This record gives sequence, C-alpha cells and structure tokens, in this order.
Amino acid sequence: MMEHWFAISLLLAFLSLDETAVGQFMFSRPIVTGPLVGWVAGHPGIGLELGALIELIWINDLPVGAHLPVDLMMLSGVSVAFACDLDHGAYPVEAVMTYALGVSIPLAALSTEVEVALRKFHVRWVHFAERMAQSGHFRAFEWINTFVLGELFLKGFLVAASSLAVTHLSARLFFMFPAKVMAGLYYAHWLLLALGCSAVIDLVVEKKSAVYLILAIVSMMSLAVFFQVPGVYLVSLALFIGFILTLFYVGKGEAS
Repeated sequence: MMEHWFAISLLLAFLSLDETAVGQFMFSRPIVTGPLVGWVAGHPGIGLELGALIELIWINDLPVGAHLPVDLMMLSGVSVAFACDLDHGAYPVEAVMTYALGVSIPLAALSTEVEVALRKFHVRWVHFAERMAQSGHFRAFEWINTFVLGELFLKGFLVAASSLAVTHLSARLFFMFPAKVMAGLYYAHWLLLALGCSAVIDLVVEKKSAVYLILAIVSMMSLAVFFQVPGVYLVSLALFIGFILTLFYVGKGEAS
C-alpha cells in the first residue's frame, strides 16, 4: 500500500468532493470507492468485497439535516488499501478485511469530525462573500468557491494520507495475533456480512416479496452445501433464521 499511498490519497481527495462540492454522482459510495482503490492497489477483488460489505452495513445511515454519518468514502478507501497491504496469502483474507475495517472505523469517524469543523469555518467565508457583494465585488463568490474547492481537496488528501500512515503503522499488531484471534477475525467477517444483509432486508422486504427472499436464501444454502462452502452456509442459515424471526415480530406487531 505504501508504494501506492500518493495515488490512493489523490483518488480519495477527488472522491471526497463528490456529493458535497461537485455534483451528486455517487462515486464516493463504498461500492464504487472500494473497487477503485482495490484496482489501484492491485487487489480489485478485496476492494469489491469490502466495499460491498461497508455499503450493506451503513446503507441506512444517511446525512439528514445536521446529522453527518461516518465518512464512508474514507472508511472504504482506507480499509481497502490497508487490507491490500496486509494480504500476503499467509492469513485468511476474511480476517485481513475484518481487522482493516476495525482499524479504519475510528479514522473515518475522525474524518467526519474534521468535516464538521471545516463546515463551521466555511460560514465565515459566506459572510465575507456577502460583505464583498454589498461593496460591488460580485466576482468574490467565484473566487471563494474556487478557494473552498481547493481547501476541500487538500483536506481529503491530508486526511487520506494520514489515515493510510496510521493503518500502516498498526500492521505489526496484526501479525502478532495468535491463531485463535485470527480465527475470531475470520468468523467475525461472516457475522458482519449477516449484519449488512439484515440491514438491507429491514429496508426492502415486505410480506409480498418475502417468498422470493426465502427462495433466494434457500438456493444459496443449497449451493453452499453442494460446493461445500461452510462460511456461506453459516451466513445463509443465520439470515434464514433471522428473517423468520423478523416476520414473526412484524406479524405480531400488526396483530396487536
């Protein structure tokens, strides 16, 4: 990762302008950011899988009003880059992704706090532009917009570069873990996947579409048994049981 730190930091700086500064192209969503960073780091598969996992877990956490969720763009970019740095084939990739995600979450939360502080500072630029407009300098808005855009880009680059440096320094701790901890990280990955799938189910499932979801889960379970994939089988079973319990809870609530 460290040999790609500059390219990844530049990429994340550009993506940080999406949604808030330049358009609403959704390039900053984890499902896009993850594969892009994985491609730059040489592991597009890790980028796609980890980006999809982050997208699933935080799909319902939206910036509404004054609420700013965890910086998902920075979370996906840094965690994918860190996972690519750790993946040398000696440890399960699921354990690698779980550890990378756990280390990157506090850094993404810190990135959100930096964004909040920067937005408060930008209020002063608005007042300054109003004063300049009242004096007849209407081009001040153009200058200030350009300056703020560069400021946001620099913020994204510095936050990404510092986050990548912190994660790289924490890599030694990962290689010191005993086998039991590695096994725990491996199974935690599947639990996170089940958590993400349950979040999506809570958003989209209705009683009319329940039969299709059940058929999909049963099909996945059958394929898992046929191809002998224990991890997928366990996740499918957990999703199936959780879905049945959810239907029971919803039906009970409607009856009452």
